[in-house]
Amino acid sequence: TLGGAEAGSQVELAGEQGAGIRVQARRDEVKEVLVNLLENARNAGARHIVVRMSDDGCRLAVEDNGSGIAPEALAHVFDPAFSTTSSGSGLGLAIARRLVESWGGTIGLTSRQGAGTTVAITFQVASTRHDS
Repeated sequence: TLGGAEAGSQVELAGEQGAGIRVQARRDEVKEVLVNLLENARNAGARHIVVRMSDDGCRLAVEDNGSGIAPEALAHVFDPAFSTTSSGSGLGLAIARRLVESWGGTIGLTSRQGAGTTVAITFQVASTRHDS
């Protein structure tokens, strides 16, 4: 599992639009990114994972209803060694961004203090070849 439901938190998978869609990404790296995002979400509160299709690929969002991130910190969340907590290494989001961009995808973060944070990843859909 991806972290389980320890400490009273829940992970919900929602949306079926992306079922069977192949994306450009390396499986072990996707797992590493998700573990980093889920760990951040666990530290902030309840977790919610949503998988949806968008026009330019497959979008995956990790949402939490935690305390959110202060507006002045938002510009730095992907910087290596930047953390909003004293216990964090500040490497999780920096690593996630590097990996996602290496697949040709994008990663972004929105947050509202007191309302939670959403980290969204858009993957490129893998092209399929049909040889005749």
